[in-house]
Amino acid sequence: MDIQKRCQWCGKPFIAHKMTTLYCSTSCIDKAYKTKKRQKIKEQVEDEQHATLPIVESIGQKPFLSPKEAAALLGISLPTIYRYMAQGMFKAMRTPARTIIRWSDLEAWFDNAPAYVKRNNRKHKIDSDSYTMKEICEKFQVTRKVAMRRIEHFDIPKIYEGRNVSFSKTAVDRYFAQLIEDFNKEDYYTIQQIMEKYDMSYTAVISFAARHKIPRETRHREVFYSKPHVDSLKGNGEAIDPLYYTYKEVMVKYGFSKDQVSYYLHTYHIDRFKRGSLTMINRKDFDKIISERMNGSLTIAEINSKIEDARDLRMEIEQIENNSGSDNIEVIPYLDDEATEEESINHGKPQGYINAEEIAERYKQSKKWVHYLTRQKKVPRIQKAGILFYDEKAIEELFGKYASVEGITEWYTTDDIEEKYNMTAVARRSFTHRHNIPTKKEYGITYYSKLHVDFARNPGMQYAEDYYMVEQIMAKYHVDRETVYGIVRYKKIPSVKDGQYSLYLKTAIDKFFASKVDDNT
Repeated sequence: MDIQKRCQWCGKPFIAHKMTTLYCSTSCIDKAYKTKKRQKIKEQVEDEQHATLPIVESIGQKPFLSPKEAAALLGISLPTIYRYMAQGMFKAMRTPARTIIRWSDLEAWFDNAPAYVKRNNRKHKIDSDSYTMKEICEKFQVTRKVAMRRIEHFDIPKIYEGRNVSFSKTAVDRYFAQLIEDFNKEDYYTIQQIMEKYDMSYTAVISFAARHKIPRETRHREVFYSKPHVDSLKGNGEAIDPLYYTYKEVMVKYGFSKDQVSYYLHTYHIDRFKRGSLTMINRKDFDKIISERMNGSLTIAEINSKIEDARDLRMEIEQIENNSGSDNIEVIPYLDDEATEEESINHGKPQGYINAEEIAERYKQSKKWVHYLTRQKKVPRIQKAGILFYDEKAIEELFGKYASVEGITEWYTTDDIEEKYNMTAVARRSFTHRHNIPTKKEYGITYYSKLHVDFARNPGMQYAEDYYMVEQIMAKYHVDRETVYGIVRYKKIPSVKDGQYSLYLKTAIDKFFASKVDDNT
């Protein structure tokens, strides 16, 4: 139904579809609503003002006042009166029934009042024991939102000076100190710089950084991304590991010599390992040590303590070497020297130990993988005549899973399974895990037991001569699955279980359906 009406806000004619429609558009509806709301607030204020006048007139010269009467007399809100009482600005008595304020106490409050100070001239003292919010944001380079969230989280004390709020300097310095880090903008790109250099859109930069987990820093709402990581991934720099430094990277970044890098590694026991010919140094640990040294957070006593610990460790190693006598066996936790099997045999092998080449040959693994895994799992090892030997029992526990499964002679590779059974890599991994297929691994290639895979893909093969699967009964006698289950339960057909599949005796099934045919004829 169309009704010709006139808008009650703008006065324009319009076509309404309901009798209750008053306005021609949502814009007019919003404007009318806001006007009504303002008018309602105005009326409430006027009502409150008229309500306070009788209270003030009724006070007269009463010796005792209620908080509501005192608020009306002073022209302030009731919560403000209670706050003044809590701060001890004037006396008040709280009885079980009510709170009483003496008129003379209100007058005495003005007798010793301090000199009036203009509000705008009350500045926060720089040398005081507190920070304003602006000072916190400027010093620690954070937004007000971040600062307030941290203040509330650590419950930092607040100091009220009239309407101004400041925060304890000691607590702020303690809980905000970790936000101050050495930050060199030369080592980072802004989003705009990446967009210009590599001709990328804003969305592409955000997606690229998230996909490759590029280290980022946020400073006062501006985001910076690690320049070496971006250049490396874009092909304009050397390939780098986001978690580890090489010697060369440390020397270039901090301007150290090779000896200085080695000094820090050995003095502070920084985590590192060998990757081929390179020594990989933990980035986080190394940067932390350098930051502490540069900021002076490590005292001389702490540095000397670390140096003494390193010296004690070296003395212990030398003592073991001297006590070993003619055997010349030396315990070295992080030694990566390599030697051939022929040299090992020439020098003799300690009893209960095995070298890397023997491990690789016995378990059909690469020598590089043997060195990597033994180092990661911290397998006990010794050095004799410059050759590393590993504890044989620990090696058997670690590499036992790579040994061939006894009794299995035929194997599938991953490609064989995927090609034969038309599987994806994900489906193949799920299938072999679900059916617990025996596996072995030789020189980095995984093999699966052919017999177990075939049985899992074709359940009931071993009972195929004497038993039917449910699907076979359905296809042969043209019945549905519910009928089959009803028959085998009602007639108690003998069955066997193969994994998750049930198979039923052929002779019993055939006899039942033959009898059904005879009954029908």
